[in-house]
Amino acid sequence: MKASSAPPAPAETELKLALPGADPRDLAARLALLAPLAGVAPRVQVLRNLYFDTPDQLLRGARAALRLRSLREPAPGQARTRTQWLQTFKTAGSGQGGLSQRGEWEQPVRQGRLDLLALQATPWHGLDPEGRRFGELAPVFETHATRTLWEVRGARGSRIEVALDVGEVRAGERRQPLCELELELLAGPADALFVLARRIARSLAVLPAHLSKAERGWRLADGTAHAPRRAQTLPLTRDTALPLAAQQVLGEALDQFTANLEGVLGSDGPELVHQARVGWRRWRSALWLFKPLLAEAAAPDTQALRPLLKTLGAMRDLDVAALETLPLWADTYIEGDPDRAAAWRTMEAAVQAARQTRRAALLIAMQQPACGQALLAAARWLHALPAASLPGDLAGARIGPWAADRTKRLHTRLAREADALDDADLEGPEVHEHQHRLRLLAKRTRYCLDAVRPALPKSRTKRWHDEAADLQTSIGAARDLMLLADLLQPLGVDRGILGFLRGVAAGRAAAL
Repeated sequence: MKASSAPPAPAETELKLALPGADPRDLAARLALLAPLAGVAPRVQVLRNLYFDTPDQLLRGARAALRLRSLREPAPGQARTRTQWLQTFKTAGSGQGGLSQRGEWEQPVRQGRLDLLALQATPWHGLDPEGRRFGELAPVFETHATRTLWEVRGARGSRIEVALDVGEVRAGERRQPLCELELELLAGPADALFVLARRIARSLAVLPAHLSKAERGWRLADGTAHAPRRAQTLPLTRDTALPLAAQQVLGEALDQFTANLEGVLGSDGPELVHQARVGWRRWRSALWLFKPLLAEAAAPDTQALRPLLKTLGAMRDLDVAALETLPLWADTYIEGDPDRAAAWRTMEAAVQAARQTRRAALLIAMQQPACGQALLAAARWLHALPAASLPGDLAGARIGPWAADRTKRLHTRLAREADALDDADLEGPEVHEHQHRLRLLAKRTRYCLDAVRPALPKSRTKRWHDEAADLQTSIGAARDLMLLADLLQPLGVDRGILGFLRGVAAGRAAAL
């Protein structure tokens, strides 16, 4: 039985934010100066959280967490501080754009031990109805943090607890820094969290964050702390209400984008950059898919993200060159010639140096407050989308018929553009431009089909998806080669290498 099937939960509504580029040492002082928090006396707590599970990961499989917390709250003038112990059971809820809503049951316990009696009113009994699994629970990972707390009044009479956690996650010998801001709703509407977050984001770079501390701990324990976030299949059916489907599809794409950006903060893995760009393209494709629906609920302006998106693209171009394209042609160019081998190694070193420069530029772009403001605006818009007014003819519409019609139009356009490329008498730049448009259209087709696949006819969807993927791949490989020489020329690469790459690209383009 899933943990979520247990009795109604005390609800926890929270907006979690990463803090790109912030120095943990002075972050609390900086926050205390911001308008929403200025004048509010903060509290400081020292936390140690132990997370438990069974050897077969019963709780993790149920998307639940059981935590034992030790809490000390030092006070001025006190030499000793009493330690409090709290036991908390959490269930996975719903969440998008950093906002999560989940069940939480918390009870004080004695002596830092798990207490079965404190689990009686929680979903634990659904996981362990006969009481045999409790004895198997053991610590798996832990977090240590200094927490600075402010309680503030927010929009529309709301009360919000602002918590800054600075510390680390520990799993065995593995360690990962922890620095995040949590806005927890104590009273009032959930939208008040976004209002407060936007006020903070005017002065401090933020990024909607997705991983709970339990998820961070599991990933650290698994060795997947910096794994990229890929597209996920949604639980859609043909009868899913159209506004809800739109929220889920758009939200999943935005979450992929922001989760991989968060990953970039702690890792230079190239797949994180790639999946961030995929997430953004899926977001743009979903906006096209639901465009008629959004006539009266226009998506927020994301112009402020352009510098970040441009830097992501430049970073991805160099990653593809260094890791995919150039290795394929090294042996063909060198052919045992030591001079050519030396020139190739010099080029590789120049590309690696350029990658480091681009990564530094990417981190700087993420540290601009305007980026966080734009992402929070998108997340806030998504949260309110199901309640937005719809065009009259779409009231009561379901995703199945809608998606079938929209993807059919997209596939028809893709087929027409592909035929036009075959039939047109184009040369040079005109061919390249048409190929570029066709590749982008193939991507949009594939992303739209993927997003609503569960609500579409299976055989037709697979056929159209494969056609779009084949077009995207074949054109993409040729275009990567065509752009490669132009990408490398500013790096001072040997002219012989540039000429070789341009010749290979021309041959590939002609074949395509």
